[in-house]
Amino acid sequence: MVALKIILTGHGYNISKKGGLLVIARADGSKKEVSIGNVSMVLANLKGLSISGEALRLMLKHGVPLILLSKDKPVGKIQPMMLKTHVRLRKEQVKAQEDARRFKIASTIILNKMLNQMKVLKRISKTRPISEQEVIDEKVQQIYSVYKDVSESGIDARSWLLSKEAEASRHYWEALAKIVPKEIGFTGRKKKYENPEDPLNVSLNYLYTLLMYQVWYAVELSGLDPFIGYLHEDSNRRPSLVMDLMEEFRQPIVDYPLIRFLLKRKIVEALDDSRRLKDSFRKELLQLFFNILEKNVTFMNRAAPIKAQIRLQPIRLARYLLNHADRYICFDVVM
Repeated sequence: MVALKIILTGHGYNISKKGGLLVIARADGSKKEVSIGNVSMVLANLKGLSISGEALRLMLKHGVPLILLSKDKPVGKIQPMMLKTHVRLRKEQVKAQEDARRFKIASTIILNKMLNQMKVLKRISKTRPISEQEVIDEKVQQIYSVYKDVSESGIDARSWLLSKEAEASRHYWEALAKIVPKEIGFTGRKKKYENPEDPLNVSLNYLYTLLMYQVWYAVELSGLDPFIGYLHEDSNRRPSLVMDLMEEFRQPIVDYPLIRFLLKRKIVEALDDSRRLKDSFRKELLQLFFNILEKNVTFMNRAAPIKAQIRLQPIRLARYLLNHADRYICFDVVM
């Protein structure tokens, strides 16, 4: 049986416990009971949400995290405490920031991201008109030129690597801007703080945040410190290792499925008057995202759902840091 992800769209839910069941009720009197053994996660808006201590304890006992949203943005997560940590692993994680492993990990992440970007563009190109294929091919070649520069230079500088990542990403998003319907109004990548007003950018920002929480949870399960990374600069406000490991999943899990989804939709009524996701469209995005996580793929000779591959990657990184593996290999399967 596939474990359920309970996604409570809208506001005004009450979650209580009855035996081994979660009881989910709304103000309109509707009610649903779900066995805790069939639940893998609960995602809900903070506004109007109430949950009993008994229900929360039942969830934590069974390892079911509660992800809390505010204005379309995940703002918190309640999950079982990690009862142990790997001291030697944490020490090696810090040491690796000061030796050759830092550059090896950082450059591997950057190069893999460029490869994934090229794979996405090539996949999309197959179904596009000849005129668009020519534009895409040109952008793929430009990304490859940056890829070759990074792979052959051996320059060990974080700022340089990030500048090359930005250069490749500029070509990538320019190609996608030529592909998506003009009605969407996508002219280039804009992050949340840039206040985007087109459905693609707003959707990307939303899904990247969901992806971040998936990766963050996987990092914590592995025993690694989420705030000690190798590509992104360490910060008390941002989990740099989580941001590092997110890079290998952005194109396969968010970009490619979302672009295909929007191309099929043709007409997209995704945003309300305040340029936020409509509840109905957000629900579609959540379904798209979590369906992708359940897809089985083979990576490093292991077939598993993508959600399991996400959890395996920090473990594989930990093996490399502990000298149990010769190198770290990034996820590169674009479905």
